[in-house]
Amino acid sequence: MGLYTITYAPRTSAQIVGQQLGLAQLKDFVLRYTEQKKKAALIYGPIGNGKTCSVYALAQELGYDLIEMNASDIRNEAAMRSFLGSTLGQQSLFFMPKIILVDEIDALSGVHDRGAVSALLKALEHSSFPVILTANDAFESKLKSLQKECLMIHFPALDYAVIHTVLQRICTVEKINVEDKALSSLARQADGDLRSALIDLQICATQGRIIFQDVAGLSDRRRKSSILQALAIILKSSSIATARFALDNVDMDMNEIMLWLDANVHREYLSVADLARAYEFLARADVFQGRIKRQQHWRFLSYMTDLLTAGISSAKDVRNAQFVEYKPTMRILQLWQAKMKYGQRKEIAAKMARQGHYSQRRAVGDVSHLRFFLRGKNSAIIRKELDLTDDEMEWLRR
Repeated sequence: MGLYTITYAPRTSAQIVGQQLGLAQLKDFVLRYTEQKKKAALIYGPIGNGKTCSVYALAQELGYDLIEMNASDIRNEAAMRSFLGSTLGQQSLFFMPKIILVDEIDALSGVHDRGAVSALLKALEHSSFPVILTANDAFESKLKSLQKECLMIHFPALDYAVIHTVLQRICTVEKINVEDKALSSLARQADGDLRSALIDLQICATQGRIIFQDVAGLSDRRRKSSILQALAIILKSSSIATARFALDNVDMDMNEIMLWLDANVHREYLSVADLARAYEFLARADVFQGRIKRQQHWRFLSYMTDLLTAGISSAKDVRNAQFVEYKPTMRILQLWQAKMKYGQRKEIAAKMARQGHYSQRRAVGDVSHLRFFLRGKNSAIIRKELDLTDDEMEWLRR
């Protein structure tokens, strides 16, 4: 079973929902590109509202080749110039028209990616093909120079009714038995983000039926995000910039988040190399967690968060397109079981150490010898001296 976000991605402009005005502007920009005064279009608006998929659908519908680059992969002027130089000046295979998409242009850092925007502006002057940029926030100061040179196209957050209609259609196609109240709750909690609504729907639909109680605890983007949503963003996203903020609204201890990632990263990353890199980032995060606990250096928390989000997200070469059901960590249960298993031995060793005036660590190794002595005639005396309980005596007789 594929991800709903991929399976139900629009293939034509007619399948784009809730963005008719912006889509019309975009289509006109592409079709009449040679007449345009501005050489690039900048689509801006909140996440999950169809910015990127609209470009994909339009390219497929019009028969254009689409060449995409995520801005988070272009770290400096040289990288931007290299990418644009090899795409803007070359004709596509079979001489088909093409669209250049630079996704999430606002992911560029004002300091570390200095020069990338200026390189883009220079390249636009000589472009023979339409260039489309996307951004969540197009009015950041670092993008000010781009605003003047781009056709600004606004994609607003999607209306509740639009999201509800899409979810209802998918439930019909997938034969998902869902309560009306539950579907309405999913649509409202998405807060205009259709992508997150599809992720929530697929997570809730794993049992084949969705009731209101299943979605009542799901948090909207303005409240608390669930760990399942955060995992999906970290492990599925191809954008480091997006992954970095996945844990911002997750109300969970960092140690528990690490356990969730440890329990699920192998379900998403199927390549041994990807897994090795992911667990390397996880191990480094654990090192910083240890330093925080021992030294109380809380400034390390930001490093730890980056390793768990952007680090693990960047570890994959290829995104797993299949839907993966994330499962809670069993590590805590295993630790509890181990504690129960060895708890009695530890308690008995502590009593032996007190009576014998030696270390508990050494006494642990002597517990097995105690079993032998308790079989003899002095067992009652030994029990009294060590103050062993009935449960401890039973454990020693096993």
